[in-house]
Parts: sequence; structure tokens; C-alpha cells
Amino acid sequence: MPESFNATFGCMFIAFTVDLICYGAGMLVVFQYFRGNLWSGDSSGVKVMVLSLAVLATTHIVTFIAWAYQDLITRFGDLVALDNMPRTALVQLLAIYMVSFISQVFFTSRIYYLTHNWFFAGPVGILALTNIGAGLAQTTLAGKGGTFSNLIHTEKVTSLQSASTAACDMAITVILCWIFHTKRTGIKSTDNLLDNLIILAINRGAITSLAALLNLILFVWRPEAMIFMIPLLPSCQFYVLSVVGSLNYRRSMREKSGSSTKSLSNLSQGASTTHRPSV
Repeated sequence: MPESFNATFGCMFIAFTVDLICYGAGMLVVFQYFRGNLWSGDSSGVKVMVLSLAVLATTHIVTFIAWAYQDLITRFGDLVALDNMPRTALVQLLAIYMVSFISQVFFTSRIYYLTHNWFFAGPVGILALTNIGAGLAQTTLAGKGGTFSNLIHTEKVTSLQSASTAACDMAITVILCWIFHTKRTGIKSTDNLLDNLIILAINRGAITSLAALLNLILFVWRPEAMIFMIPLLPSCQFYVLSVVGSLNYRRSMREKSGSSTKSLSNLSQGASTTHRPSV
């Protein structure tokens, strides 16, 4: 293989370790969502979305384990065979793109329900569609290439996918922060709640955007290595944590702020609010 073992499967091992830890955290928040009765006021669509994210994240982990076992155990030492890309690698990659797309569509819908303005939601939705479209194209091209060394030929579409993902996440963050900022009323309890929501939005967008940007930079820098996998693979779990974590956050906010957060459930139910913040 053109790249050294450390630059390929060494990075794969690091990515797998981080991914597995984040998967555990992601499944914990999903468990809390259903066990803590946090879903009781949510629409069926939101419940199905959370379940779909959990299934896709699990599919991602299972296929990643199968891929790692095949390469590091079954085909270990056969450098020619190791360059061949197994189907499990493609499945786990596709699962990442699907999870990111679902997450971005969820937050796009929340932006629309809060503003009832396609001027804000439209561009974000287009970026989300670009993300999944480029992701499907990248997965298809990688499958046709058949080898990891041929990944260099997917550089353009992969760059488009990573760039659109980062742009979409950053746009969601900026728009949500603007929405929450404009809802300030001068009432201390409400403004404190809005500050917390702004911090939550920034944290959500910063992690996923940074992962996408690092994936883009590292892939363009050394596409034949697997260094780009370190930020790419755990990003699947980052999206699960951002969506389900924000849904779970409603409960603690209600307990802290009491009646002033009555409209917190509006975001998950798809309702808009004029004077009260939503998460």
C-alpha cells in the first residue's frame, strides 16, 4: 500500500476507539430520552427520528467492527488484500452521511417552525441536501473504485460533502443564536434561559462543524491515508448527541425555569413561539 501501516490502520484504530466511546455516550442519551419519559410530549415523527438515529449509529458501529475485524484479523499481513475496500466500510460511511442529514433536517425544520420564513430555512435545507447528495455520490464512487488507494479520485465530491456539511452546521448555529437573541424580553429568567440556549447551539454547531472541516483538510492533504477518519467516524455520534441531547435538555431547563419554559416543548413538536424560547 502507498501509505505506511501507522498512517492507515493506526489511524483507523484511533478513530474506532474515539467512535466507540462517543457511541456509548450517544446511546446513553437515547436511553435517557425514552426511559425518562422525555418523549411523552413529542410528535411521532420526532420519536421515529430518535429511533432512526440510534439504529443508524448502531449500524455504523457494527459494520465498522466487522470491517476492522476483517482487515486486522482475517486479512492481516496481506497488503494487496488490505487495499481492497470491503462493503462494510461503505455501509458505515453511508450511515454517517444519513445521520448527519437527519440531524440537519431536524434543525432546519425547527428554524422554519420558529421563524415561518424560508429565507432562513431554505438555504440550510439546500446545504443539507447537498450534504446527502454528495455523500451518496462519494459512497458510490468509492464502491466503484474498489480500493482505498483509489479514494484520491473522489477528492472533489468528498470535499463538496465535507464543505456543505460544515457550512450547514455553522449556518444552523448562527441562525439559532440570532433567533434566541431576538427573543430577549428584559426579564432576567427568560434572558438567562436564552443565554443557555445560545451556548447549547454554539456547542452543538462547533463540534460537528470542526469535525467536518478537519475531515476536509485531512482528506485533501493525504487522501490515501486514513488520518481523515479520526474526525469523520466519531461525527456520526456527535450528531446523535446534538439532536437527542438537545431534546433531553428541555427537562432540566423546565425544572430550573418553571413556567417560563412552558414553550420548550414547541421545538420538538414543531410549533412556533413568539415570546418564549424553545429548544
